[in-house]
Amino acid sequence: MKKWFLFAVLLSLLGCDQPPKAGFTAKDLQQDWVLTKIDGRDLSQAESRSPIGLSLDSQFKATGFSGCNQFMGLAELKNGNQFRITAFVSTKMACIQNEIATIESVVVSSLQQWNTTALESNTLTLTTEQHVLTFVPEELHMPPAG
Repeated sequence: MKKWFLFAVLLSLLGCDQPPKAGFTAKDLQQDWVLTKIDGRDLSQAESRSPIGLSLDSQFKATGFSGCNQFMGLAELKNGNQFRITAFVSTKMACIQNEIATIESVVVSSLQQWNTTALESNTLTLTTEQHVLTFVPEELHMPPAG
């Protein structure tokens, strides 16, 4: 009888353990992000008049600045690590500098495709077949000196 009681107690204790949290949720992405790298290359502040970034609110509405233009749309997260923005609209300001126009093109096209998404150590990485965008939370972003 004691053995069964001990076995029941051990089983109940095992059932109390919470499994470790794997991955992330849409809620983890809901904040203001600043783009710091494209394809592993650091972006300098001189390349754009204000930081290129992405903001996700509690309804998962996306807004941001892509280098020349403001944008907005609806973010989607599926399968725990696939991210994209749909219903994408943006202003139509001309990019005078070729480098910024190229950056904007990469950012806009990447955000509208399904990205494999990773969130580790306050770094959000969005990866398509063509490009890798690396973001950090706005409050942790340190603009380059100069």
